[in-house]
This record gives sequence, C-alpha cells and structure tokens, in this order.
Amino acid sequence: MSKASHIHQALDATTENAFEISGQISDTKIIILSDHHRGRRDGADDFLNNEATYQKALKYYLEQGYTLLLLGDVEEFWENPFEIVIKNYKDVLEMEKQFYDQNRLLRIWGNHDDIWQVKSYINKYLGGILPGLDVYEAVKLNLFDGEKPLGKILFVHGHQGTAASSRFASISRFFVRYVWRYIQKWFNIPLSTPANNIRLKSEHDMIMFDWANKRCEEILICGHTHQPVFMSFTHADILKKNLAIVEASLGEATTEVEIANLKTQKEVILKNLARIKKEHDATTLEVTNHRKPCYFNSGCCSFSNGDITGLEIEGGEIRLIKWTMRRKTHRKILEKNDLKSVLAACE
Repeated sequence: MSKASHIHQALDATTENAFEISGQISDTKIIILSDHHRGRRDGADDFLNNEATYQKALKYYLEQGYTLLLLGDVEEFWENPFEIVIKNYKDVLEMEKQFYDQNRLLRIWGNHDDIWQVKSYINKYLGGILPGLDVYEAVKLNLFDGEKPLGKILFVHGHQGTAASSRFASISRFFVRYVWRYIQKWFNIPLSTPANNIRLKSEHDMIMFDWANKRCEEILICGHTHQPVFMSFTHADILKKNLAIVEASLGEATTEVEIANLKTQKEVILKNLARIKKEHDATTLEVTNHRKPCYFNSGCCSFSNGDITGLEIEGGEIRLIKWTMRRKTHRKILEKNDLKSVLAACE
C-alpha cells in the first residue's frame, strides 16, 4: 500500500470518530494553534524562544472572546519525561486554563503528545490544572447560517497514517529521546520529520490536500508540517502568484507613477519571499492557478525566530495570522477570506 493510501485510510477512520460541535458562522470565534513542542527549557526545547510571543497572543485571544483550539504536539514527549514538561510550562498551562474555565478550550493530540489519547494520563498530568479535560484525535465543526447548513471543518493534527509518526511511532520516539535530543541540544537543530524537511512537508501537504479535495462541503485544517497553508496554498505560493500578476502589469503600465507603484509592490513581495525562505524554510505545493480551497495548515508555535502562526475564524472570515515580538505591531494578518465563500467553493 502506498504512503498516500495509508494516510488517507487513517484520515477516513479518524473522521468517523471525530468529536462533533456546531455553531453559527456569525458567532464562531476560534484561534487554531499547533506544534508548540514544549520541552524542558534546554537547547533542545523548540518552544523556549516562542513562549513570550505565545503568551502575548493568548492574552489577546482571551480578551477578544476566542475559543482556543490546540491542534496537537503541544508538548514534546518524544524527547522529555511527562512531568518535567508540565512542570516547566505550568505558567503557560495556567493561561490556557483561563480559556478552559470559560468553556473555550479544545485540545487535540498529535504524534509527539499522543499520551493524551489515554484518559488516565490526562487525569494524572493535567488534572491538577485542567480537571475533567478531554483531548480528542479530531474535532468536526458543523457551521450554520441560521438553519441553513454551510459545511464542515475537520480539525486534526495530521500525522495519521504516516510511518514515522503513526505506524512506527514507538521506534521514532526511542530515537528522538535517546539520540536526536542530544544532537539538538549540542547543535541547536530543530526537530524534523516532516517539520524541518522540505521534501517531506511538501509531499505530506499534497497528500492531505488530495484527501480533502475528494470530500464535499468540508475543509481540512491540520498542523504537523509546521508550514502554514491557506486555501490549499502556502503563503509563499500566494506571494509568487501575486508577483506574477505584478510583473504582468509592469509590462502593460504606461505612466511613471503606475510603473513606480508596481516596482514598489514587486520589491515588497520579493523581500517577503526572501524573508520566508530564510526564516521558515518554506516550500511550495506545486502551484496551480486553480485549486479547491479545502486544505489549511496552522503552521506552528515553534519557529526558531520566536514567531508563531495560526488560523483565526471570526466574523465570518478565516485568516492566516502571524505573531511576532520583533515588531511594534505584534499581530499580522497574512491572508484572509470570506469563510462562507470558501465553504461554497468546496462543494
């Protein structure tokens, strides 16, 4: 059986067992964040540089009334003992508890924190802070406009069916904890498979898109690859499409003002593409001009420069956002679109 077939079969099974919720599109406010990889605050801890950015973002979303949906790999248990991670990030858990106390927290487990699929582990390690918490493999949101059903959004970490992260996870876990974490610590190299591997994450994103593309009235939102994807295109893809439009317009421009404005736009796009390549090692999804907008990826909360990315659903829109502590404006909308239109395009 091919790699894609394994993943697709696993996603089929995951979908059937998803925890279902419903909401009005006008009232739904969700922030989706994933792949924190909280560790033990050493050189192998991928979240350490992002903690302050993450806390700034949580404060904003708490005040704005969002539901916090954590999409898996929140803790890094392949590398670290459970109790050490929980102890080291108790303050962050206390912030997340404020969402939980208001019934505004949803958690999904990933491959690096898959112990949360076992209720006794949740009670033992999280029960003191988040008593009674349930952690799901998948959550399905049914969206309505009044009584009219608009479509569904499936939230899942995205590792299901993969060899290293699902089928042979025990072997991967042993290697990461007893070999790879020391390489990380000594050389400050971020965790891989597929998050830090261009070929793997491009291939995986395409497999996820292919699965979602076959389904009707449903959007798939994942994490796992650490690469933001919006409406089935990476942010780098979208910038490249915009660059092509600007270059074509330059060839048709007639006035000096028009030419100058287009040249400025081109410089900004090229600068952003260079920054993405340098900071996030972003790749593309074999760009086509037309692709069903059925696949989204939240990116991660463990970029090495301290940035975090996520997806917002609010005010009838879906948005790809980035938070950074390096600029005066901490929250930046990278992409946005009308959610009702996106769901209609997925029929």
